[in-house]
Amino acid sequence: MWRPIVPLIFFFAGASAGIPKLDKNLAFRSPFFDEPQVGPSFAHDTAAISRRNTQPTRRDTVDAAQFKDEPYPGFFTSDFSNAISIWSSGVNFTHSGRAFLQLNSEFEGDPFDTTIILWTRAEPLPTNAGQLPDQSVPVCVSFKIGTTRDLGNPVDSGEAFTTYDVDFTVKVEVTGLKPDTMYFFQFADCTNPTVVSPVGTTRTVASVDTPAEHVNGGKPLTLAVFSCSQFQTGWFNAYGFAAHNTTADIFVHLGDYVNIKSLSSLPCIGRAVLGRELATIQDYRQRLGQYRSDPDLQFAHQSAPWITVWWDDHEVANNGWKAGSSDSNDTTAGCTFSPSGACFTDRKFAGVRAYHEWMPIRQVDAGDQFRIWRNFQIGKLLLTPVSVVVSLADEPRRSLMGSNQEKCAFLPILSHSKVYKLIYLGLMDTLDQSKSRGAVWRVVGCVTSSSRDAWDGYRANRNRVLDHLYNNHIDNTVILAGDSHANWVSDLARAIGVEFAGTGTTSTPDFFSQTDFNQAVNTSSIFVKDNVDLQWSEGFFRGFFTLSLTPTSLNATYYSMRNVTFRNSDGFAIASFLVNAGDNHLARPVAGGHVLSGALKSQVVN
Repeated sequence: MWRPIVPLIFFFAGASAGIPKLDKNLAFRSPFFDEPQVGPSFAHDTAAISRRNTQPTRRDTVDAAQFKDEPYPGFFTSDFSNAISIWSSGVNFTHSGRAFLQLNSEFEGDPFDTTIILWTRAEPLPTNAGQLPDQSVPVCVSFKIGTTRDLGNPVDSGEAFTTYDVDFTVKVEVTGLKPDTMYFFQFADCTNPTVVSPVGTTRTVASVDTPAEHVNGGKPLTLAVFSCSQFQTGWFNAYGFAAHNTTADIFVHLGDYVNIKSLSSLPCIGRAVLGRELATIQDYRQRLGQYRSDPDLQFAHQSAPWITVWWDDHEVANNGWKAGSSDSNDTTAGCTFSPSGACFTDRKFAGVRAYHEWMPIRQVDAGDQFRIWRNFQIGKLLLTPVSVVVSLADEPRRSLMGSNQEKCAFLPILSHSKVYKLIYLGLMDTLDQSKSRGAVWRVVGCVTSSSRDAWDGYRANRNRVLDHLYNNHIDNTVILAGDSHANWVSDLARAIGVEFAGTGTTSTPDFFSQTDFNQAVNTSSIFVKDNVDLQWSEGFFRGFFTLSLTPTSLNATYYSMRNVTFRNSDGFAIASFLVNAGDNHLARPVAGGHVLSGALKSQVVN
């Protein structure tokens, strides 16, 4: 029988009190702007969730006349029908980096100049009797952010509810921050403030009009760039190495943050993925959670804000496009062919929904086949459009980007009302705008490589972009790319910029030997010899690279991890490349004429 004094639930007056705290959690929103609240793939109706929380329960069926208000801590009204309850038997910030490979409870991303998104996950703990809340009971999480690690004088704070509907994830946008400033933040259990997450570190970016020489306090602004992680093929040592051993201000991930495949782990790795090839929202949630069990990924998320490009393909389905993937589509045969037994659209919606819950990204536009690209202006030092697929034969209408993405990109700007609004500019228009406002560098984050070698299936699309850069004298363009699981550095055609493509965090390429170093170097030599733009190729090691920018130059340093079969911090720099502002090509000799792995064009005999 439901007893009158229940230790696991707090009560607050008024059903409407819960709605603002539910709305505070951005995970309840649709991943997309202006989409109806239909099904699990779009927005959750927080008013309905709040009403669900106030429906009569077993406790409400007991005659309330015999009870007094005093025995109920936190209960501020005798009107049981209006009581809203929250879980008070404790929570576990399951991604807190504690023992047993628990996950990182703190993650921040999409930094603007005065706002940033914070993320956590707060799973309710069972009572001593083993009870867990039913679906009607939310968890309340508080947060605060300030300029000192002790958070004694927070600049923003608040509370938000989370429920099973969003896998107990919490996404909040903190506001009123100063541009180009370091901050610390922390979450806590509303009902027990002593239960807290670790203190995380984040920062805002410089405001749009900040002179380039003043961005980041006059110090080089450094991006750590990653792509292609696969849990069962290696430990995520690169994330930890970057967080501990570089001065990265922002982490950039160019896609395949998770991998939908369920292949066996490599020998001696000892960490196979859970579940099958991803199909349902529970599949995607489980995989995201397991990836974040890696302790080095946890630490990296606690150390700096992240900008993530979503998605490449393995976030949803292998080699996906608008109508299907390599093993599924929406036909009868396509649904049954999928190893997961799901049609492609169902998988796509489930993957997008889970990604929206688990990652601190802002909403995007579904009006144009799930428009996902967006831009970040960091003072007058650089513009960073991300999620643009520019690995874009001769057919003029053929475009991997699609006409709207080729013409339309996503630019967040700060309005005079202090509210972020969104305007749509083309990729080309965005590049024009960055030049007109005096930005020194244009850094374009891409899913796949955009050099001549990788664009040959979409030559007309590639040429339109390159023509625009060349004909409009838009210089200092830097393309960052992932996807190929190998390192590539190129001068772009027509001397209008450079491209830095990075290897996988753990994912391995098909065409480089992973056991014979010399054979891998020989393969790189062939690639460099046969491709006119390619200046360096390397495919033996897994790792990442950093990009450090100043008003006069940029430096790209590639880091390799010696061994990813067990957790370690044994990494080293294998190559460093300089680009001077205005040159639009790599400084010579490329990489100073010396690399520790791979092949330089200057060293290859034609």
